[in-house]
Amino acid sequence: MKPAIVFTYLFIFSLSIFCSSLMAQQTNTEKDSLRQITVDEVVITANRYNNKILNTGASVEVIRAGEINNLPIRNFSDVLGFVPGLYMASTDGMGLNPQISLRGFYGGGEAEYLTVLIDGIPVNDLETGLANWNQLPINQINQVELLKGGSSTLYGDAAMGGVLNIRTVKKDAVYTHANIGYGSYNTYNIGASHGGNLGKGTYEIYANNSATDGFRDHSTWKSINFGGKVKLPVSKNSTLAFSTYNQILDSEEPGYLTASDTENDRKQSLPLFIDDGKDFQKYLANLSLNSKVNKNADLGINLSYQHKNTDQTRTFGQYPNILISSGGNIYPNGLYDTTLYGNTKNRALTTDQINLAIRIVSRIPEIGATISGGIETDYGAYQNEYRDIFKGFENDYANNYQPWDSLDTKGGGYRWKSAAYINGEIKLAQPLTLLAGIRYDLISDDFEGDLPDTTFSKNNSALSPNIALNLSTGETNNYAGSIYLSYSHAFKAPTIDQRTDYKQLHYFVFFEAGPSYIPMEIKANPFSNPDLKPQKSINYELGTYQYYKFSDNLSGEINIAGYFISVKDEIDFDLMTQQYKNIIDTEHTGLETSIRLNIKQNWSGFLSYTFAEVKFANGDIKGNFLKGIPKNVYMAGFSYAPQKGLGGTLVLNGANGIYLDDENTEELDGFAVLNARLDYRLDFATIFFDVNNIFNTYYYSTGYLLDGEKYLYPAMGRFLKVGVNFSF
Repeated sequence: MKPAIVFTYLFIFSLSIFCSSLMAQQTNTEKDSLRQITVDEVVITANRYNNKILNTGASVEVIRAGEINNLPIRNFSDVLGFVPGLYMASTDGMGLNPQISLRGFYGGGEAEYLTVLIDGIPVNDLETGLANWNQLPINQINQVELLKGGSSTLYGDAAMGGVLNIRTVKKDAVYTHANIGYGSYNTYNIGASHGGNLGKGTYEIYANNSATDGFRDHSTWKSINFGGKVKLPVSKNSTLAFSTYNQILDSEEPGYLTASDTENDRKQSLPLFIDDGKDFQKYLANLSLNSKVNKNADLGINLSYQHKNTDQTRTFGQYPNILISSGGNIYPNGLYDTTLYGNTKNRALTTDQINLAIRIVSRIPEIGATISGGIETDYGAYQNEYRDIFKGFENDYANNYQPWDSLDTKGGGYRWKSAAYINGEIKLAQPLTLLAGIRYDLISDDFEGDLPDTTFSKNNSALSPNIALNLSTGETNNYAGSIYLSYSHAFKAPTIDQRTDYKQLHYFVFFEAGPSYIPMEIKANPFSNPDLKPQKSINYELGTYQYYKFSDNLSGEINIAGYFISVKDEIDFDLMTQQYKNIIDTEHTGLETSIRLNIKQNWSGFLSYTFAEVKFANGDIKGNFLKGIPKNVYMAGFSYAPQKGLGGTLVLNGANGIYLDDENTEELDGFAVLNARLDYRLDFATIFFDVNNIFNTYYYSTGYLLDGEKYLYPAMGRFLKVGVNFSF
């Protein structure tokens, strides 16, 4: 599907809706209190100020707490699999360590292209940009907003794929919530939260404990979450709030399986990964002051601090290559008939990060304008150390595993970010709104390595403009809609790890010498590449939001977006050279559709479909698809959620068109998985029973191909869980 086809389809569809709505519109625009729909939702993520989805210039998906509570999920990371437009892969099989693909941007668990916020506070890790998805328990979440597409104009570096903002619960009354659940693989959770009044202010506290033995061997996961917030008025027009969100995590990593391994036992973990896993503690605190300067202007100041300790053991393995010499050069000539060879490393990492953001929103009613602007600065420091733990073949790991401790690399440094931005909207005419913005980012990296002795400083800067038009197609009691068209620039600087990861792996090879082979261990170059260039993209998007009220008992809504993204110098990890590099240029073309039907007050049906083609734009494999990114992702389901009594949800998730290599020689089998929740609601409690993967489907959500061998990550089989949520 070419960009022109996508945009032509969207233009014709939007034009037909526009014409039909003009004919069907009524002059009465009185608010309809019965209309509880997503397009009426007020979101903050798309503009950094409150605005209706209908009035934005980008594609936004919203999932509210009521919808989340109806889904068959265990942790917040499970929610990602039900957000239209997102594809969630998983290396642990249960989705506890998700890898996100959005609009063809996929970091493979090494980097992230999605900026993640909690109540507007950035929470991505300093060294990789990855998100700690389960830092919040589900019962602390009020709403999830996903802004899709390049959003550097508002959020700077790393927002090439989009922005996900998790908005926590906001309670004014005294409340107490509690939850308990138990399921397959010895999975359990228990938690509680409480809120109340504190003088003229409010407070909330929560704690949650979750654990599982895991779907596969050697995949236990234990998490303790705790935190809360205090909100106090400091004057008639100002409030001061303190919040903290913390997690202590201990998890094992089962690693990949080869194709033959999965045929024998897809739950096993190979001996290579006997020690793989991580201990992780992350603490986040935020202080915010919000003040109403006057009736048309608001000021917000946020100061946040994050501290993280990570102790991670990870094994890198592959089948040994046969090497031959020809013309003075050495070439691989197949794989040696033996077992996997592994190299186990331990990483000790400490990061500290402080962020200051000052924002002001000003409304000018006389000309129908809203302007938002601000400055941000972020300083992060880190100390990083890798140690060699073990190396050898599978038999060595299985029978002779005696870990040692030898320093491999050590260093530290800092990253300093500063930015200024301004954006806003103005009514050009009654149905037409112009939205525009621009942001300047400066990112400075300094690194000093003790081993190897390395020092460098790098600076990157970017100017990210955005312009969009939003055309209202009308708003009556029975209809609301809009069409938008946008153009923007986005960028992503290389991560700290991509620039400073100096660990060196040991590989085993066999040199062909006549009829025999000479075994040899070699030490590869470091993963890092200090000379990486930032990735830059130009984004085009055309979309529409449409809502129809067919009767008092039936309404429907649709969100359609088509996009074309041209990316320069996209960064990827080259499996052949084992080093990060800029992989020339790529083109991302896609179509996203989500549809919802609301029947009476209790029934709802939903359908989403995402099509993506991500291709190399030049080079030797021009026209090939990038590995790891699905062409088709879909979800369909329905839910019955009465105020009291028996309810339930049934959801089908699926994906296909995932290549395992950039040469497109192997494709991962497509899959479709059916999940269900049955619940019974009382005045003070909801009892639920979940079944994930009802038909026990065997599938893989991700993997890769190296030297002709498939390395796969099996997904979870059938999962059962029962639990109770209390509310007082």
